[in-house]
Parts: sequence; structure tokens; C-alpha cells
Amino acid sequence: MSRFGPGLIFGFCVFSGIFSAVAVSQVISLPEAAGKEQVLSACTRCHGVDIIVAQPRSSEQWAEVVSVMIGHGAVLTDAEYSKIVDYLSTNLAPKDPAG
Repeated sequence: MSRFGPGLIFGFCVFSGIFSAVAVSQVISLPEAAGKEQVLSACTRCHGVDIIVAQPRSSEQWAEVVSVMIGHGAVLTDAEYSKIVDYLSTNLAPKDPAG
């Protein structure tokens, strides 16, 4: 193997990983509902939609998560906070096992 081989392999792996992450984040989307734009604006500044939809949570859990994100630097008005928690609680809650 030439001295360029390991560098080319590493570069290919990095490029493939970035391409895959971009492709996945474009496939995953949030449900259409009031508050979606606020969630996209506030939450995707630091992470992708895949992180948001990965684990359904109760209203209380979403309120805690959003509060933690504010502690990490997210800037929201009280109205934005309420709208985001309402959106997440309504659209990304655990599915009712009976339903």
C-alpha cells in the first residue's frame, strides 16, 4: 500500500459518514402542526431532527428537556417555550399501547 493509502481510506470514511448523516437528517421530518417552525428554529441550531424524534416523551419530560436545553444556551421567550413544549408533547409523545 502506498503512503497515501491510509489517508485516502480515512478521507473516504469521513466523507461517507458525513454524507450518510446528511441523508438521514433529510429523510426524518417533524409532523406538521402549530409549533413546528419554533421547534425547527430553536432546536435544530444544535442538533438534527433525528435527535428530537428519537425518544418519545411525556409532557413533563419534554418540559424538562426544553428547560435543560435552555440551561445549555437555547434562548426562548416564555411563549416560545410553551409552544415548543406543547408541540413536542402533542406530536412526539409515547404511543398509547391500548390505541
